[in-house]
Amino acid sequence: MALPINIEDLLGGLVVEGNRVEYKKGWNPDPIYRTICAFANDFDDTCGGYIVVGVDEVDGRAVRPVVGIDINEIEPIEKAMVGFNNLIAPYYQPRVFFEQVDGKTVMVIWVTAGERRPYKVPDMVTAKEKKYNYRITGTGT
Repeated sequence: MALPINIEDLLGGLVVEGNRVEYKKGWNPDPIYRTICAFANDFDDTCGGYIVVGVDEVDGRAVRPVVGIDINEIEPIEKAMVGFNNLIAPYYQPRVFFEQVDGKTVMVIWVTAGERRPYKVPDMVTAKEKKYNYRITGTGT
C-alpha cells in the first residue's frame, strides 16, 4: 500500500503542524506514541493524522532539507514498534511508510481513526513502570 498523501504536500509548507500533522526530528518513542494514541482517538473526527519522523520544524512548519533517519535504524525501529503497539489498549497498529525526501529517508506514521476507541497508552512507553493515560490532540500530546 502506498502512502495516501503526497509527501511533498506534508512537507511543502502548505501544511502547518497541528491536529493532523506532527513533525519529529528523530525517533523518540515516548512522545511519538502519545501522538499515535491521540490521533487514533480522533476526538475531533479529523480522520487521524500523520507523524513525520526525520523532519525538524520551526513555527509548526517543516524545515527543508529534512534531517532524515539513518537507514540502519529502520529495522530496529520497526521491531520496537511491534512491542510499543502492544502497549496501546485496546490494541492499535498504525501504518508506517519510508519515503525519500531531499536525498534522505523519512518515516511517515499514518494513524487512522481507531475502530475501538477510546485508546490509552503509557505516558512513557520506554519506562519500566507504565502509567496509562488516554490522549487527545490539542492537550500536550
